[in-house]
Amino acid sequence: MTQISFTNCKTGKEAIELIIQDNFDLIITKFQLDDQTAIELNQSAESVKNYYANTAPKKNKLLIITTNLDEEQICKEKKLLFFPDTLNLKSLILKLIELPKEEKRGDKKVAIINFKDLFVRVDNNREFIQTVIEKFFEIRDSRINDIQTPLMNGDFKLAKDAAHKLKGVLANFSMEEARSTIIELEKHILENEQKLSIQKLKQLIADIETARQFYLANLNQFKR
Repeated sequence: MTQISFTNCKTGKEAIELIIQDNFDLIITKFQLDDQTAIELNQSAESVKNYYANTAPKKNKLLIITTNLDEEQICKEKKLLFFPDTLNLKSLILKLIELPKEEKRGDKKVAIINFKDLFVRVDNNREFIQTVIEKFFEIRDSRINDIQTPLMNGDFKLAKDAAHKLKGVLANFSMEEARSTIIELEKHILENEQKLSIQKLKQLIADIETARQFYLANLNQFKR
C-alpha cells in the first residue's frame, strides 16, 4: 500500500527549510502566507530544485489554495497549479488524484484494470473511486487531445508533458495495460519519433476504451 505522510509549517521560510531537508511530492499552500506570497514561495522552491538538481533532485509540486479571482488569475499567468477554496474536499481529492504518480510494477502480468490494487489505493472506498473513474472516462478525449495536438504540430515537449501527466492518472486508476502503452508512447515522444508516437497514441486510445468496457463489465466489483 502507498504510504502517505504529512508535514505542517506556518511560514514560507519554514517550508523552504523543510524542502531542503527532505523530498515532498506535493506542497499545498495558501496564496498569502504570513511572511510571503505563494508566488515567492514557488520561486524559492524552484531555486532549491535547481540547486540540488545534480546531487539530490527535488520533485515537489506546488498547489496553491486561492480565495479570489485575482489570485486565480495570477496563478494562471504564472502557470501554477491552483485550487479555489470555495470547492469542497472531494473536489480537491479529484484534483490531487490527477497529479503525476508512477509506481514500479516489476514483471507482474499486465492487467486491464487491477481492481485489487485499485481498491487498496483508496482504502477500499469503492464508491469514491468509481465516481473518479467515471469522471475520467468523461474527459478522456480532452486528455488525449492534450497529447495529440502538440504531437501533430511537432511540439514534442508539450506532448511529453501531457503524456507524463496522463501516465500518472492511469497509474492511479491501476489501468496497467494502458499505462504500459503510454510508457512506450512517452519513449517515442522523447526520441522525437512523430510517426511511431502517433501509432502508439492510437493504441493508447484503444487501450483506454478497452479499460472503459472492462470497467462497465465489472461494475459488481464496486459493490461491497
